[in-house]
Amino acid sequence: MNLSAKTVFLLILLFLPGSSIVSATTLETEGVLTLFEEIHVPARDAGVLSDIPVRAGTHVTTDTLLAKQEDTEAQVTRDQAITDLFNAKRLAKNDLKVRLARKAHEVTVAELKRATEAAERFSKSVSQSEIDRLQLATEQTDLQVYQERFDLKTAQLAVDTHNAALRLAEHRLKNRTIYAPTSGVVVEVLKHAGEWVEPGEAVVRVVRMDRLRVEGFLSAQQASAKLIGQSAKVSIKIQQDETVEVTGEVTFVSPEIHPVNGMVRVRVEIDNRESEFRPGLQATIKIER
Repeated sequence: MNLSAKTVFLLILLFLPGSSIVSATTLETEGVLTLFEEIHVPARDAGVLSDIPVRAGTHVTTDTLLAKQEDTEAQVTRDQAITDLFNAKRLAKNDLKVRLARKAHEVTVAELKRATEAAERFSKSVSQSEIDRLQLATEQTDLQVYQERFDLKTAQLAVDTHNAALRLAEHRLKNRTIYAPTSGVVVEVLKHAGEWVEPGEAVVRVVRMDRLRVEGFLSAQQASAKLIGQSAKVSIKIQQDETVEVTGEVTFVSPEIHPVNGMVRVRVEIDNRESEFRPGLQATIKIER
């Protein structure tokens, strides 16, 4: 029996690992469930771990407490920042020196005016040196008003500085507590209470289980970016004789073609809110064209 080159190629493609089956209306390929998201949750500050209330298998939601670091020094720094901010606000509201400087200036202006008028009315009643002295005093008190205003403005600006210092202290204190960044399941606790950790060092590994991916392969001729967003039927083999079908969505079509078999990786996402499925299960993807 003579077979055409095209027929031989299709037969080879069919039996290659991850190969796809194509009908007139449906694209079909075998795949496997994989994790949608896996996070190695890190420490954000250096220090000793004081508590890790979770363990492998613990279900967590966003902002669930995963671990705590010793935070006495961070608390003291935060408390000091609160005190400094309170004092800065108190000084920023105290304009007593400005008012006193204004009053002193008003007095010197009035004295200079009286002396000048007296000298004009009664010759030599007020010496020129006295007028010069009063003139200098007037200028000094005017400058004092300016200085006190400047100092008050500086005190008011210091409130912003102390506000920033308090936010930084609170941020550093918060960094001593490690929270879950997403909902999922703790699958590994990598550190223990009493151990020292550095910033960026993983403490807990969390996997997201409410959504999974199914990855398979299609021929390059059929797998185009137009598939992204299309609905897909995913048949998941729960047990040897039990299969469950769910609906998913094509979210990724690789721009790369495998140089050996000419296949393209395709990814479908499915909901798994009840944690019915687990990564590693075999599945069949069917995409209606």
